[in-house]
Amino acid sequence: MPRLVPAVSAAFILWMAGHAVAQVTPPPDAASVAPADPGPDQATTEFNIVPLLGGNSDVGFGVGQVSNLARVAPNVEPYLWSLETSAFISFKSNDGLVVPLQDYFIFLHLRNLGTRGLRLDLRAAFTDERTLLFYGIGNASPDKPTDTPMDQLEFGRMHPTASALLRVPLGHGLFFTTGSGFTYNRLDVAPDSSLGSYAVNGPADGRALIGAFKTHGVALGDLGMQYDTRDREIDTRRGQYDTILLRVSPSIGGFLPYSYQRLTITGRTYVPLSRRITLAFRVVGDALFGDPPFYELSRYEETQAIGGVNAIRGVPAGRYYGKVKLFGNAEARSDLFGFHLRGKALKLGIAAFFDAGRTWTELFHRHPDLDGTGVGLKYGIGGGLRLRQGKTFVVRADVAYSPDANPIGAYFTAGQIF
Repeated sequence: MPRLVPAVSAAFILWMAGHAVAQVTPPPDAASVAPADPGPDQATTEFNIVPLLGGNSDVGFGVGQVSNLARVAPNVEPYLWSLETSAFISFKSNDGLVVPLQDYFIFLHLRNLGTRGLRLDLRAAFTDERTLLFYGIGNASPDKPTDTPMDQLEFGRMHPTASALLRVPLGHGLFFTTGSGFTYNRLDVAPDSSLGSYAVNGPADGRALIGAFKTHGVALGDLGMQYDTRDREIDTRRGQYDTILLRVSPSIGGFLPYSYQRLTITGRTYVPLSRRITLAFRVVGDALFGDPPFYELSRYEETQAIGGVNAIRGVPAGRYYGKVKLFGNAEARSDLFGFHLRGKALKLGIAAFFDAGRTWTELFHRHPDLDGTGVGLKYGIGGGLRLRQGKTFVVRADVAYSPDANPIGAYFTAGQIF
């Protein structure tokens, strides 16, 4: 859910947790402070839903929900199947009522298929973003001049998508993955906007990466390998989860104009320090080759890279564009207490984190005019709340400071960051 940053929602999750605790008096024994774990004796169905309420100056005020319906069973991690849904729409006044963002998706996870324990993920989504940001290409792209209206930095992208991913066990923690997807893209770029002007008057090296703003499709084929020794997939305490993913987009006629490749390598490590505290680390390297559409220069996988809710919190999503990104996250997670509400096990926790990274215009060519000559590290530091509902659903609320933030970044979404 890129760039939602609904600050009001952080207060909402505090209210929700406090409201739940106020209604429940845990028994006066060790179980009252132990992390909650439902551990069903037979297959059961979980349903979890969290309303979204909030916004910011970019996307306006919005409402929505995130939810999941999952079938859990004994000795099956994390579930037999899960159906996730999300919906968010925002509004703001700008010479009349406008809708800066619509974001909807449905995600079906099928686990333990057949005798080999295959996994299949099916996803369909519709996203219409009217306030995406463009400051320029490169890690040294300048900040917005103080006298420039914010909407001059914005452009629009509407992109429905469908994808499928299959994971095949190979043994000893190794897995092979393959998948495909298709995205339809419609761009809305004003000629006098920051992006429109850059495409005509920007530095030659940067202009070469912009391309045209025509409606187009992108088809992707995926091949990957995974090494997965996590004890739990949803709320991991120990183990590793390392992945390498190659994505290929062919150019076919005028409707599929972009021929490019993407290589993403990710390492994740989880170390329990005590019964309650876990240290989690992630490093991500992402490189684009060939002729990708310009909006992919700010992204990795299906989300924003140097900035935003799933990468470097505190840095605005889409702030930095480049074909190469390298970033890392360090997060300390601590369980506070578990409790039950209306028969459902919940666990409340907190987290402190440090995120950092940078981008480069290209992998094999230096562009000091675009990327600068120094370290150029972008970072965010902060903390947040975690609420696990049942066995299959986690929501998080984070607040982060960064020199790029104005004044801070606030995020509310489903799932751990990694």
